[in-house]
Amino acid sequence: MKHIPYPSIEQFRNAIHKVTTKTRQTGIDVNGDPVFDHIKTLPVLTYEGTVKLHGTNAAICKDFATGEIWFQSRENIITVENDNAGFVRFFNDKINILSDLIYTVSRGYNIATVSIFGEWCGGNIQPNVGIAKLSKRFVVFGVLIGSEWLPKEIVATVKNELAGIYNIYDYQCETIEIDFNKSEIAQNKLSELTIKVEESCPVAKAMGVDGIGEGIVWKCVTSGWESPDFYFKVKGEAHAKSKVITLKPIDLEKFDKSTALAVKVTPEWRLEQMLDKACDLMNGGKIERSKLGNFIKFVTDDVVKEESDAIKEAGFAVKDINGNIAKIARNYFFEREKVQ
Repeated sequence: MKHIPYPSIEQFRNAIHKVTTKTRQTGIDVNGDPVFDHIKTLPVLTYEGTVKLHGTNAAICKDFATGEIWFQSRENIITVENDNAGFVRFFNDKINILSDLIYTVSRGYNIATVSIFGEWCGGNIQPNVGIAKLSKRFVVFGVLIGSEWLPKEIVATVKNELAGIYNIYDYQCETIEIDFNKSEIAQNKLSELTIKVEESCPVAKAMGVDGIGEGIVWKCVTSGWESPDFYFKVKGEAHAKSKVITLKPIDLEKFDKSTALAVKVTPEWRLEQMLDKACDLMNGGKIERSKLGNFIKFVTDDVVKEESDAIKEAGFAVKDINGNIAKIARNYFFEREKVQ
């Protein structure tokens, strides 16, 4: 037996970083450092969201070489003597049922190990949520065979409710398209859907009780992007502790106006002047990555010096558009670097 961990689901900003890296990394240089095409357009990806249940991560695993079945928490292999909220005790006398489920889901695969992951929830596992009003149950949300994560169509078949095994795909799912070139815009929809789940957990409600939910786990379903690397979670305020940060809605009208203002105050002539200042182009200097930070600073400082009154008149402070100014400057720098 070997513990097979479920991957950590991170925040939206982590998914943005990983999507950007996959899209723009073009190789490795002679020093072993990654090489990026910083102006390459980012993808528009489709995500499917399932309700995040507030319980404890658990798994049922089988090694087909030995025929051995074992149980796991997020961190450890667990046993009757060293259990996790009674998970092993609950399923220890249901081995035949578990074997049938594993056999059904693994047909057609060249099998090494099968791991059925889910949330062990209900009862006294976690208080103050809707599903705490229900008896303990295992809600499946993922299946790993060897190193391959199975698609939703197969995962959705893994259940036996009479034996206390449910499936997250039998309950409310949401779909959203995220344009990673404008990822901020997705925050409003993500926040809106999370608030609805927190107000009333759809899974608990479908099971006959009412109460708050925890949040949503978002999995990319666009072909070529299904890896857990690109998953992310969003929790409601009641559960947003430690490493999880809720997404705050943005004012889209203000966002559009601030974007347009940043474009207005960074005309090409200003960018050209500041690039010459940063890289000394008139005297034969080269555009080098080490000078990018200075270039962005020079552009920002020049905007502050020359455009503060216009920015204030438009109803903004410089800090409101600093991010967009930096993005415009960065893109200009890399475009010029390509053709120098």
